[in-house]
Amino acid sequence: MAKKIKSILYVSLGNLPSKLASSIQVAKMSQAIGQKVKDFALVTSGDILSAIRGMEAGFQSWYAIRHRFKLIRIPVHFQAKYPFPKNYAKERYFKWAVLYACLRSPTLVYTRSYPIVSLLLETDIPILWEQHELLPEKLPEDSLYHRLFASDSLVGLVTLSPLIAKNYIKNGLSTEKVLIAHSGVDISIFQPYRSKSEARKHLSLTGDRKIILYGGHLYEHKGMGTLVETALRMPECRFILVGGWQADIERVKAACRQKNVRNVIVVGHVSQSVLAMYLYAADVLLLPTSKQWQLAQTTSPMKLFEYMAVQRPIVASALPNIMTVLRDRENALLAEPDQPQSFQQAITELLEKPALADEIAKQAFREVDQYTWDSRAEIILRFAEERLEKMNFQPKARRNILFKYLKTITFT
Repeated sequence: MAKKIKSILYVSLGNLPSKLASSIQVAKMSQAIGQKVKDFALVTSGDILSAIRGMEAGFQSWYAIRHRFKLIRIPVHFQAKYPFPKNYAKERYFKWAVLYACLRSPTLVYTRSYPIVSLLLETDIPILWEQHELLPEKLPEDSLYHRLFASDSLVGLVTLSPLIAKNYIKNGLSTEKVLIAHSGVDISIFQPYRSKSEARKHLSLTGDRKIILYGGHLYEHKGMGTLVETALRMPECRFILVGGWQADIERVKAACRQKNVRNVIVVGHVSQSVLAMYLYAADVLLLPTSKQWQLAQTTSPMKLFEYMAVQRPIVASALPNIMTVLRDRENALLAEPDQPQSFQQAITELLEKPALADEIAKQAFREVDQYTWDSRAEIILRFAEERLEKMNFQPKARRNILFKYLKTITFT
């Protein structure tokens, strides 16, 4: 349990539940922090009915939440439709969510939302900001980031990779305010262990062809072009893709038709518990992220840790941040990004050498414990406590926080 942090509000973008991977991270981190901080709540948007109900069974099932936590819905919608769309952003929610934070006056507000951070600067509430994207090499002199980095309210920045950390430090953020923490996994979703035959029977996957599986969004930068080309080269295998927005599903299906690829099955989005069953059904798990993606050097995909949790061999793109977790021929096989032939060779080697496949899968599983959401939450809370203590942060009176915010904001 966190001893010095009495209360935390995790203020989201307002888009939970959503198919976005980022929303899974928010929900899972909330579950983990909620087990360690007694006065914890996750804030998102909704309507009056959902605001009254709090965490419903549908939300709990969507994210496979085992340990309930307090869910606060800001009722900015007349009738909210769940899941929220891909590009959800509502300025009205941001303003009211920060007003709620002022009324609660927690020890700390944790958020991944830059609009929330910019509004919180108008208060004296301590901010812990998580950010996964790079800034420009040089910020404009009038950038709000300069004010944020110099603010006493910014307790720290949590990010995924050394490259992102270096980028923020170069732009003026103090080194001591930066914490690097990989994404995580909820191992409980993958328990008990399932054999391939058991999982395939549960999913009604018949036949004896080898299953090569990808679980996640189907964006081009996730390597879908490489995956389709690899499937074309390996007609003897069945490639199953689990996840994706409808537009991306249609794009991948169209690419398969165009290239006459007949061994790709696109399942679409499924719940976390069903995803676990698909991962257990696989012979090989793929992570073919493209090096052309702007975040290729810094990505820390959650699916990587989910793959490690099911004891199936992984073939992944050899990208810098992925290689801080995966080591070629030790806990995975690494392939050249955007090179279908390289992926084909790695998959073929694993299928032809079951002892190697078993060895690297077991090694990955042995290492996954250090990447749980619970471990990540512990590291982040320890960092936040140390930062608050070092800053000698003195809580401000609630009414002062509220008045300061109300003087600077207009509600519409």
